[in-house]
Amino acid sequence: MKQPLSQALELIASKITPLCSKESVPLMKAFGRISAKPVIASISIPPHAISLRDGRTVSYDDLKNFDKIDLFNLPTISTGQRVPKNTASIIEEEMLEHIDPKEICASQNFIKAKGEDIQAGDVLLESGSKVGPFDITNLASQGIHTLTVLKEARIAYIGIGDELIDVSSPPKEGYIYNSNAYTMAARGEMMGARTAIITHTKDTPQSILQTFESLEYVDAIITSGGMSPNDAMNALLEDKVLKPLFKGVAMAPAGLTALSFYNATPILHLPGLPMSALLGFEVIGAALIARLYGLDPNTGHITTRTTEPIKAHPYSQSIVPGYFDGECFSPKVIAAGMINVLNYCNGFIIVNRGEPLAKDDEVVFTPFLSWH
Repeated sequence: MKQPLSQALELIASKITPLCSKESVPLMKAFGRISAKPVIASISIPPHAISLRDGRTVSYDDLKNFDKIDLFNLPTISTGQRVPKNTASIIEEEMLEHIDPKEICASQNFIKAKGEDIQAGDVLLESGSKVGPFDITNLASQGIHTLTVLKEARIAYIGIGDELIDVSSPPKEGYIYNSNAYTMAARGEMMGARTAIITHTKDTPQSILQTFESLEYVDAIITSGGMSPNDAMNALLEDKVLKPLFKGVAMAPAGLTALSFYNATPILHLPGLPMSALLGFEVIGAALIARLYGLDPNTGHITTRTTEPIKAHPYSQSIVPGYFDGECFSPKVIAAGMINVLNYCNGFIIVNRGEPLAKDDEVVFTPFLSWH
């Protein structure tokens, strides 16, 4: 019997052990990694008031006698230069010939105040945050040249099927490329995981187990294919050669999804049809990666409304991909074998079984990068 989706996610949260190792890396090596602890600003940015224009400084004393100001005799200042104390305003150099001294206003002064961007004591990075390019800006502004990050989750992506070939192979009649594994690896990289290997294997128990045995230094394995009743991966799970945590999830597509262990390594088993594999990865795979990092995947959700009715599956929750434009969610029509619909989506909603949605009904949208 298929597990309810909520129970499958609870099992991942309770049975998968997070990676607790930490390491210190150079700042540029921290890009894309997961911060192991909060990072607090030690200095304000800018550290003192600076000029936002090349121009002339006007003091508060000058403002008291604005009708006597000779603008061209005012002190000069360059963009980024420290602003002298008692400066009320800065006049752009190119405006000197056009401005009336009576128009000088201290509220439009082209002065960037001390700490306007970052205040000492501000949290620059939360624990569990993925380090982005503009986080690098903030960290570098503090003189932070190394960062403590979590050990990278190294994941092997394996396609199961006699008909699979690698993307580096020439086309062969009757064969298909192992595109699911490459797509999931790319998504895993976006989530902060690292790709240990992308490979494929034949749909036999011996070939599958040999492939697992050959893997080194992986924290998880994600497979695609081999999950139909007569397939080898399904047999390995049924015969308990692999130790299943759950087998089958009441969600559509990707209802054949399972999670097991090979020795102590967790294996996420996804179906082979592209839409089933990729949406199953977004729901279960993302939760697995988040758990490996000790993070809560249930963040970043957006409450919105649907632009059109959405059908409900009678026995399973439905994963419905679509596009959120900042105001409403527009679902995309999908079928399990489709390969390119997700190019036009930026997230998904989950529709409860037997509860169809009408136009303008409230929904909870999950962006594809929802937990960091």
